[in-house]
Amino acid sequence: MRIGLLTLDQAGGIALFNAVAEQTLGYRAREVRGKPCEEIFTGLTDVLADLSGKRPDSQPEMGVQTEARCKDGRTIRLAVTAYATPDNDNRAARNDVVLIFQDAREAEQLENQPGSCPCGASEHLDRLQSLDKFAAGIVHEIRNPLAGISTNSQYMLERIGPSGPYHEEMQDILADVKDIESIVRGVLDFAHPGKSQVREVAIGDVVKEVLRFSKLPLRHHDIRLRTNLRKPATRVKVDAVQMRQVFFNIIRNACDAMPEGGELRVSTSRPAGTTRQVRVDVEDTGPGIAKEHMEFIFDPFFSARHDGTGLGLAICRKIVEGHGGRIEVKSTPGKGARFGIVLPTV
Repeated sequence: MRIGLLTLDQAGGIALFNAVAEQTLGYRAREVRGKPCEEIFTGLTDVLADLSGKRPDSQPEMGVQTEARCKDGRTIRLAVTAYATPDNDNRAARNDVVLIFQDAREAEQLENQPGSCPCGASEHLDRLQSLDKFAAGIVHEIRNPLAGISTNSQYMLERIGPSGPYHEEMQDILADVKDIESIVRGVLDFAHPGKSQVREVAIGDVVKEVLRFSKLPLRHHDIRLRTNLRKPATRVKVDAVQMRQVFFNIIRNACDAMPEGGELRVSTSRPAGTTRQVRVDVEDTGPGIAKEHMEFIFDPFFSARHDGTGLGLAICRKIVEGHGGRIEVKSTPGKGARFGIVLPTV
């Protein structure tokens, strides 16, 4: 599956045009750079106008069907996802737009292959556009120039010296590069998690280990910890490393939600009506989750925090579901949030 990627500047001109976009449409990147998007992608005017009125942390325009004019005169149908990116100086303002697309014919061919999922075309296209399908291509496009920026910036910083001009600016560039590298790692964790090393463990022991290593942020935020872990500890078959990542993410989010202090409650129990599952609840006394955010909190790149990547909970859900479990959330604004991880037992 080939994924095309391009970015548009604030004026709607094409800024970045990746190799797959070149192959799909027949243009060289230098031929289209700066051209209005609508000269090639017809039918996106309304989508781009809609994005211009959205905050950058709002949901992307998913599964948009449009047509594109190839260099040889052909018109092809594309499935497009459009994201608005924030301005670095004003995160409430839109800066560039990222368009990710696939030739719709490829999706139809995949759907018609023997043994393919019998779902509808629209659902199939949406699934193909999910992050885990196109992440590898995007990361490849980002990593190569990012490595060059990092190497050259470090070299220039050494040559400038601490007292030289632009030393502080070069430090800022390197800090931004590290932020991008962190996001790229998060995307890879979501799209291609490492091979699971499943073994039988006591889920309570995994939780205790995470809590032991969480003492510092709990003390830092003046958060009281209360635990109620079931005895004897229920045993599950999981990748302990991945499950620790799940609990670390959820506990860290809880700590971030209570910067002025509060209470963190962690418990294990058997869900009502079953003896084949165990439930781990992590509950905080923070401000809770806004109602308008509840349906999006597990979506990749959705974050209510300005400094968040929006990948933590998406990764958590993928790990838990990969173990045959589920993750649930309940929240009342002003009264905290509770995350429940339900896993099958041995």
